[in-house]
Amino acid sequence: MKEKFLKILPYSGYVLFVGLGLLVFFVAAFLVVVVRTKEEQKVMMPYVIGKNYIEVHNELQRLQLKVRLESERIPEKTDGIILSQSIDAGKEVEAGSKLYLTVNIGFDRVTIPDVKGQDLKRAKAILEKVLSGEVYVPLQIGGITYVPAVGDEPADTIIDQIPAPGKETHSGEKIYLLVTESSNEKKSNQSLKENSDESKLVGTPVPFAVDYLQRKKIPYRIKESTKPEFRESHGLVSSFELKPTGAEIGAFYLKPSTSLKQDYEILEYEIDDDDVYSAKLSYTKPGDDSEIEKEILTSQPLKEDEILRLVVHRSTNTKVTLIGKETGVAKVWKLKGTY
Repeated sequence: MKEKFLKILPYSGYVLFVGLGLLVFFVAAFLVVVVRTKEEQKVMMPYVIGKNYIEVHNELQRLQLKVRLESERIPEKTDGIILSQSIDAGKEVEAGSKLYLTVNIGFDRVTIPDVKGQDLKRAKAILEKVLSGEVYVPLQIGGITYVPAVGDEPADTIIDQIPAPGKETHSGEKIYLLVTESSNEKKSNQSLKENSDESKLVGTPVPFAVDYLQRKKIPYRIKESTKPEFRESHGLVSSFELKPTGAEIGAFYLKPSTSLKQDYEILEYEIDDDDVYSAKLSYTKPGDDSEIEKEILTSQPLKEDEILRLVVHRSTNTKVTLIGKETGVAKVWKLKGTY
């Protein structure tokens, strides 16, 4: 028996060697096929000339094209539109191919200045002369929302702005200001009157309208959002109605592109339990790393299965926390300043 085993042993080793060789061969062949298949994946190049780059960014990423942007300035053409593409539309190319796009810079490039803490007159003067390269250009004020001063806030002073300071953008982007009411009677008449002039909040940024209502201790509800006709209306109040139970706000909203550094975000949450809820927004202030915390919903009773909507402006890494008085933390949203 022992002798028979010794005779078979060399043959089994040979068979094992051949088997391992075949296994290695098939694995290698499989990998070659996978790699070649991956390399040979083709995509159809779309026609993007004349479209705004923001609108096609996600589609080009889906096609796995490596986009390289170049710029050209033609003032009479719309800012951000694509002037040329290096790959002709309709051409089949491999996924991962480089695509060069020439994008129009129709406006002067500027960095949004910080006007928080300035009185309105001084802020207007700063926005009239913003440096762009070697020349000064004006920034247009999209709107001014007046709110009651709280604590030791001085009257007629900028307490918030959208876009936030430091954003690199173009001179055609409008800037919105949140300003404390002046003690001057004439200026005070420009602010919202709960029963007669609530329409003044229409066209203002939703977070500014919420700030006003928070200061007035008026509960609010954000209704379904609607798509705006023009992109510049994104994030603004589309409708406002004051009812005995509180304010109802409509919002213009476009789903933000992942390429945008600053944008509005709608946060939705289906309430789990009947409770009284509050929501806090917090972020680290750029420059001095101080923590800023702000209540954007205060002690509002909400019922189970009710849909809560909050609108915030994301300019840096931001956290929003929803807390029930009895049930504790219900939801935490963490938003990145840059996606």
